[in-house]
Amino acid sequence: MLIKSADSKDSQIAILQNLLSHERVSAEKKKLLEKQLRNLSIGIATEKQAAFEIDFYAAPSKNLFVIHDLRLEINGRVAQIDHVLMNRLLEVFVLETKSFSTGLAINDRGEFSTFYDGKEVGIPSPVEQNARHISVLKDAFKAIGLPKRLGITLQPSFHSVILVSPKALINRPNIENFDASIIKLDQFFSWYNEKMNAVSLKDTVGIFKVCSSETVKSLGEKLLSLHKPAYVDYIKSFDLGPTLLRKEPIRVVADETKIDSDISPTKDKEETKYFCANCKKPIVQVVAKYCWNNKQRFGGKAYCRTCQAKM
Repeated sequence: MLIKSADSKDSQIAILQNLLSHERVSAEKKKLLEKQLRNLSIGIATEKQAAFEIDFYAAPSKNLFVIHDLRLEINGRVAQIDHVLMNRLLEVFVLETKSFSTGLAINDRGEFSTFYDGKEVGIPSPVEQNARHISVLKDAFKAIGLPKRLGITLQPSFHSVILVSPKALINRPNIENFDASIIKLDQFFSWYNEKMNAVSLKDTVGIFKVCSSETVKSLGEKLLSLHKPAYVDYIKSFDLGPTLLRKEPIRVVADETKIDSDISPTKDKEETKYFCANCKKPIVQVVAKYCWNNKQRFGGKAYCRTCQAKM
């Protein structure tokens, strides 16, 4: 059963594209923005593929419950979880999606690396990243409350899984104690079924933990109530504020005051009577004039500097 689909990232794509086309952004910054846009697009494509594979089996099921793109803020800690899969045994699978289309290598110390332009580059461990996600998720379950049976609180079992692109080449370490579950996303449900087949419902604990579909669905909906969508401030992230918000000389055009009668310039002492056409915040006269003098870009309307930067 699908409880939540992934949040749309179209607005992030649009903002990055607008910044890339902005005349004030330097070539150096545009290279960084292009890399960010490329990585975001690859990540979105991989997550969509993973969601398709998961939903194909889980969405029609009354025994599996899926939440895509769950962002939690619990006790000052944040977790952005790609996929959460729960079943009626309260087995919770926390799935972190990675592309690694150029390949993935893991050495005998459990250190991760991938490849860029044919060179091996060390990367943060997705296993440790997912462990942090699970830590926050455990706090979230405590916050929403867990079901009880015979006065005993039922405890979920958590499983960390790193899903990678089916095209990725994985060089795994030759050590027996490396038990991280790193699985190609098209093979996940084969791995899942094998794992769950090993769980015997004849076991007393196993039978004791079995919950109704309604109970697990309710847990998922309570988790969803804690979801806080992410907002990425790319202007701040790439330190573009000083560039985009700097003042420029105002070029006065004689007939520009007729563009919009509702916001036409008056006297300097009334300069605070103008308002942004988007966010409705008051703006000063020089900001309004800049928009009027650039009507091809702003359509003859006045916008505050923050909204200008997003256009």
